[in-house]
Amino acid sequence: MRVSRNMIYDLALSQMNSSLSELTRQNMMNASQKKLNKPSDDPAGQAEVLVLRSTVASIGRYDDNISVAKGWLGLQDSQLSQASTTLSTILEKAEQGATGTLTAEERQDIADEVRQYFGNLVGISNSEYTGQSVFAGHKTDSDAYEECLWADSLDADVPDSSVLAVTGSSDDCILVEFTDDGTVGSGGALTYRYSTNGGDSWTDASLASGATTLSLGGVQLTLAAGTAVTGPNVDEDGTRFVVRPSARYLGDDDNRVEVINYGATGIDTVAEGAFPGNVQVRIDGDSDLAGPISYSYSTDGGTTWTAGNTASNGVFELPGGTLKLTSNGSNLLDAGDSFTVKPAMADIDVTIGKGQDVTINSVGSTIFGGLVRDPITGEDSLADVTGNLFDSVGKLIGALEIGDEDAVGDCIDDLKAAQKVLLSGAAQVGAREDRVTYQSASLSAIKASVETHISNVEDADASTLSVDLAKAQYIYQSVLSSQAKVMQLSLLNYLS
Repeated sequence: MRVSRNMIYDLALSQMNSSLSELTRQNMMNASQKKLNKPSDDPAGQAEVLVLRSTVASIGRYDDNISVAKGWLGLQDSQLSQASTTLSTILEKAEQGATGTLTAEERQDIADEVRQYFGNLVGISNSEYTGQSVFAGHKTDSDAYEECLWADSLDADVPDSSVLAVTGSSDDCILVEFTDDGTVGSGGALTYRYSTNGGDSWTDASLASGATTLSLGGVQLTLAAGTAVTGPNVDEDGTRFVVRPSARYLGDDDNRVEVINYGATGIDTVAEGAFPGNVQVRIDGDSDLAGPISYSYSTDGGTTWTAGNTASNGVFELPGGTLKLTSNGSNLLDAGDSFTVKPAMADIDVTIGKGQDVTINSVGSTIFGGLVRDPITGEDSLADVTGNLFDSVGKLIGALEIGDEDAVGDCIDDLKAAQKVLLSGAAQVGAREDRVTYQSASLSAIKASVETHISNVEDADASTLSVDLAKAQYIYQSVLSSQAKVMQLSLLNYLS
């Protein structure tokens, strides 16, 4: 085979480029300390690294959520602990107030102290994390509670449910006593009196015939029409009420369902049940409430509809519950009228892992109790909780200020029940906090394992890299040296 001059030069150039390319690759690896600097270095390894880096990014997002969860839950944990300590102090004051040897002035001093503790508890219930209420359900942009007044019946024959509303403000509890026999809201006028100093002095007043709201200076007490009251006699006082402090829950909970009416005038609505989400109801033909009423419903925002349903007497069967329509001036429905059932969703959930969510807020009414307001009727009622903290403390203040020793003793059991509810709420928060902590540790371990795997795939070994770089440098220098000698040869070197 004849070796031409061009072949010699081409081969020399190829060898120099090849050795230079390897030297450049080794230098790049040395600078980055990475085996993978471009996809062509190891396509399979590069693909594996991209998947692993995506996993690390996901863990980073979970870590951000975990940080938020720790903040919310940690604040609730500490505040509920403080609330429990405050309630223990109130219990001590209640036990002091139940002592029969105390004077009226001493009980008033204890009442003043308990009022301060009551304000502390309201402040705790309004705790905020980064400006958001942690005990208000979804309504995080406002306080969970506001201080207000409520009233209790001191007459065994008159239930507390006869109290419908208390408005206004007062720095003192108000003792109210009817001085006439009669029925509130019917018959003739009724006389009553009220005291702001535990009965030491009284102000006389009158309830007009047919009226249900008593004026107590700067406070108004509304009783249910039909409440039978009696005046005092030789053996006992007249029907009495005590107006005392309370707190009203302003947040939301999972027990309420709102119905939005689109188009149907003169129709009242109410929904009952455990709806999994919003449900839209559409009237498919003109009808009246007696029915039959043809309707469709959608659980996905109107994308798909389930048709062919029939309602009668205004009762609509829906996934999770029922919608009932009643007349408020009209009993007619037109095709196209629609209603949206919106269940309250008080929980705020964050994702802390694949398929793992944790609730970071709390519904204050299930922990602190107090009053809740019906969004439809606007009426207040006591929160449906076994131990109602704000109600119990408010009753204690009322009993202390009117000097009712027996009522003070009764409040002790109520306060103990409220403390159990408070501790239960704290335990639930603590359990969620522990879960977040465990998940954080788990994610840290996973992240460390993944990052180690990434390092094994793309990181260069320092000692091996040093040897390979020196080897590449030596080869390149050798190629340059040998080719330089070859390039100097010509035909004249072989002539004698």
